[in-house]
Amino acid sequence: MSKKHLLFIALLLLSVTYNIFAQQSPTAIPIQFTLKQAGYVTLVVENSAGIRVRNLVAETWFSAGKNTVQWDGLDDLGRDADAARHGVYNVPGKMVTPGQYKVRGLVRGAINAHYELATYSTGTPPWRTEDHTGAWLANHTPPQAALFVPAGASPTGQSAVLLGCYITEGPDGMAWVDMNGRKRGGRTWVGGVWTAAPFMAIDNGPKAIPGTDLYVASAWETNKQSGIAELRLNALSANKKNDYDVKQILKYSLGAIPLDDVQEAISGMAVSNGILLISLRDRNRILIIDVNQAKVTDSIQITAPAGMCYDATGRLLLLSGNDLLRFTGSLRSNKPEKLIDNGLEAPYALTLDKTGNIYISDRGKSHTVKIFSPAGKYLRQIGTPGTPAAGPYNPQHMNNPAGITIDAQQQLWVTEADYLPKRVSVWSLDGKLLHAYYGPPKYGGGGTLDPQDKSRFYYADDAHGAMEFSLNWQTGTSTLKQVYYRPGTNDLPLPDRNAAPETPLYYNGQQYFTNCYNSNPTSGAPVAVLFIRRDGIAYPVAAMGQASQWDLLQGDAFRSSWPQGVNLNAKGGSSQAFFMWQDQNGDGRVQPGEVKYQLGKTGGVTIMPDLSFCIARINDKAVRFAVTGATSRGVPLYDITKGKVLAQDVQSPASSGGDQLLEGPDGWSVLTLGMQPFSPLSVSGTKNGTPVWSYPDLWPGLHASHNAPVADLAGQLTGTTRLLGGFFNVKGTDVGPLWAINGNHGNVYIFTADGLFVASLFQNMRSGRIWRMPSAQRNMPLDSITLGEENFWPSITATPDGKVYLVDGARSAIVRLDGMDNISRLPDMTITVNQSSLNRSLAAIASTQAARQLATGPKTLQVNILSQKPAIDGKLNDWSSASWADIDKRGVKGYFNSSAQPYDVSGALAVSGGRLYAAFRTGNPHLADNSGEMPQAPFKTGGALDIMIGSANTKADPNRRTPIAGDCRLLISVINGKPQALLYRAVVPGTRSEDKVPFSSPSRTITFDRVDNLTSQLQFATSEGNYELSIPLSALDIQPADGLKIKGDIGILRGNDGETTSRLYWSNKATGITADVPSEAMLSPDLWGTFQFRKK
Repeated sequence: MSKKHLLFIALLLLSVTYNIFAQQSPTAIPIQFTLKQAGYVTLVVENSAGIRVRNLVAETWFSAGKNTVQWDGLDDLGRDADAARHGVYNVPGKMVTPGQYKVRGLVRGAINAHYELATYSTGTPPWRTEDHTGAWLANHTPPQAALFVPAGASPTGQSAVLLGCYITEGPDGMAWVDMNGRKRGGRTWVGGVWTAAPFMAIDNGPKAIPGTDLYVASAWETNKQSGIAELRLNALSANKKNDYDVKQILKYSLGAIPLDDVQEAISGMAVSNGILLISLRDRNRILIIDVNQAKVTDSIQITAPAGMCYDATGRLLLLSGNDLLRFTGSLRSNKPEKLIDNGLEAPYALTLDKTGNIYISDRGKSHTVKIFSPAGKYLRQIGTPGTPAAGPYNPQHMNNPAGITIDAQQQLWVTEADYLPKRVSVWSLDGKLLHAYYGPPKYGGGGTLDPQDKSRFYYADDAHGAMEFSLNWQTGTSTLKQVYYRPGTNDLPLPDRNAAPETPLYYNGQQYFTNCYNSNPTSGAPVAVLFIRRDGIAYPVAAMGQASQWDLLQGDAFRSSWPQGVNLNAKGGSSQAFFMWQDQNGDGRVQPGEVKYQLGKTGGVTIMPDLSFCIARINDKAVRFAVTGATSRGVPLYDITKGKVLAQDVQSPASSGGDQLLEGPDGWSVLTLGMQPFSPLSVSGTKNGTPVWSYPDLWPGLHASHNAPVADLAGQLTGTTRLLGGFFNVKGTDVGPLWAINGNHGNVYIFTADGLFVASLFQNMRSGRIWRMPSAQRNMPLDSITLGEENFWPSITATPDGKVYLVDGARSAIVRLDGMDNISRLPDMTITVNQSSLNRSLAAIASTQAARQLATGPKTLQVNILSQKPAIDGKLNDWSSASWADIDKRGVKGYFNSSAQPYDVSGALAVSGGRLYAAFRTGNPHLADNSGEMPQAPFKTGGALDIMIGSANTKADPNRRTPIAGDCRLLISVINGKPQALLYRAVVPGTRSEDKVPFSSPSRTITFDRVDNLTSQLQFATSEGNYELSIPLSALDIQPADGLKIKGDIGILRGNDGETTSRLYWSNKATGITADVPSEAMLSPDLWGTFQFRKK
């Protein structure tokens, strides 16, 4: 019979074994429940004190009627952090103690996601498509350049308007659109990483270089964090693939410029007859570049040069300061004519119409496009003048007009280099607004629906400001109505990395806002600010968090108010203080007397609907500060001495995610952190301040997610980052408040306030469809879609009509979640766990793992008998001819900036000169580290190297389940830097009962006849995660000979913080239990492989 047939029979037997196990031989702890309708079930088990010991099943489908779930008696409170770093999901469990347990849970129907509409987005569709016709422009920066190109210079073969931005990440930074604003194609970057097309020019001179349709210029740093900027100049030629071919002309060093200032390094570009000019306003210079020679041939000093272009006769028009100069001939040899010397305030760019009239985008106090005759006479302006400001949005007003061009239909295109909003406006030449194209949202998108009125949508663009849109649910469109927050130079500066307010709160009939959920893309915000809305404008009125995160508090005016021993300008512990500010006098400023401090390190800050501030960590306590009063103008007041502790012993974040706190009703609180006694690799919760539940969270954060595999278990969390908002309640359900947390692999996870897992929405980025649908169809299903990686800013809102909507994040698209009202709690159940049921459960675990091993078949490892003994130096140079046994190959390779690799652990054995030699390749120089707290049982207290050696009795049953004389175990660990070797002999004839060594758990005791310390006979060395050792054969009672076969196994134990977390072996795979001393100590020769000795 072939090996293939044997494997098939083994698999068949395995399936039969599991079937019998489930049907006739259940584990000792069956949990039975009845469903009125089939659905997805979540069950948890709590002990008699109400502490959760096991998350048993999560969002698992069960049929209607009676159902049974088997509980193996293990808790899920352990976490294997090392396995997680290698992309392995391992939650070690311990056996619970006998007693009464409560089972709680919920059931739900399907939750289906459907597309509703996209906000603040232009494009058909309003998201990226494979052919670059979808979406609009850059996410990181607003539109900046505009250039009309005739059909011959267009990738579409038809005349087009090119629109360009500075930098982008994902969407196109350069696009070509038709005269009706329909995007026909685009490119992400042009001529280098990050940069797109902030400056574009076409050469209309008679000596233009053939084959080049236009030029694109940008500036960026030469290398990451180099501090040196470079000019990037590229020539573009339209091809027949709806794209441009890009040819680099040059990269030219601009010298040392801070990265934040690089965008302003270039201020204009023009080209004629192959000579290209670049304005450098801050340096009062113009670079002259010979395109054919691909080099800078000269530079001219000009005061504050900016935009420029050539007229129909070849004369250069150049903005210099607030003047317009006209050059006839060479810049160096001819004195320019000052064509315009008044009427401009802060001009940026210019273009000409077919009659020679001059159009100049001007800022200052105007923010209009001003029109002058060819002779420089002022004619009129386009747009409503005025400086950008918060208030009702006026589409007739431009904010920071930048690049301008006039198309073949005599339409004026204006890019508005502003974030409130990002806009391209199109005007008739007599000043009528024809079209306006908005967006797109920032990197990661975002936005929040109003929980009281779903026609109102709020969007914050990082710290730039925030806007309110009106949604028309009938037509599926959105209209910008208000810029409700736009900080000016005289306004209160927000703390470092604080965004504009986006989440609305309603309290005592007044609308407030907070930025606590939209300031940090991957975890809690270290400072949160509360804003009050007056006359449509949001004003900051209170803030709390880490004092060192607010530059304002580091100033001299506040130094005297710092707590003793605190220096907010220092680094490390001395800068750690919590602050509380409230605008008591209502002046919109921070006075030292309005700020109070507490010593200590702080975590993320959230604000609840009742305006209370919740601090995830002040030192190791989660604290809530409730409103204690209010001023006459509605400013809430707080008392720093009256914080309520919601959790003790809160642990710091295990990675870059989490660190947020929510307080719910009935004493429930949620922490996206671990707290004692739970692992830091958890989300967890309290009831009236007592830790009562935790949920495994092995990859908490964006960076941790780079090590994570595709989830293969229902309810498995991956890359948890930030909350999507506070608690929300769904009409028609009895589950109470819900909350949602974002996942960096494209999922969103929903829980109840008491920590029951509800649902995982959308798909993992490695298995789901990318959001690249060719069209935007209202109500189209999105369940198979992944939201993608670094989808930073989704939000979730329940509305008064009973609906639940999710803003997807990157696209700021609104998604309807159907089925959220079909969640209900199951009746609580009480079960009794006794010792006999736990014993049977242990046996069942071993049985199922043994059955799983049956499918792999028997294994044989060759053990060489060598004439030349290996050197014990840890370098393994003498093991090239050895047969290596694979011990652990699990895991996945990390990606992006992660260096994580799958486990690659193997071992080999050899015999020479009366000694047994062993070599291990582990990649971990600390793998064998062990606390040694249990001298006879280091297999419980950390890592170790493990060798199982069978009896040399040729008459021994190779399938024996119990050990016989000669069966032994050699365990090597490193305790306090020193190796230790213990030899365990299960059977030594003649051993007295009182001399046997017991290993006990609450359920049972096994004994070994002898446990001998062989450390004095051990030779041991380690080097860079390799281990090498030898021990006398006489100590093992074996005399290997060529051809001898014995049972045996080789493996490792892994540990963390003095506790063994996993046991891995070449042959025996029934080693999942790390919470039962007898199971971890016992020898199972029937599951070992075969050692075959061969002379070399």
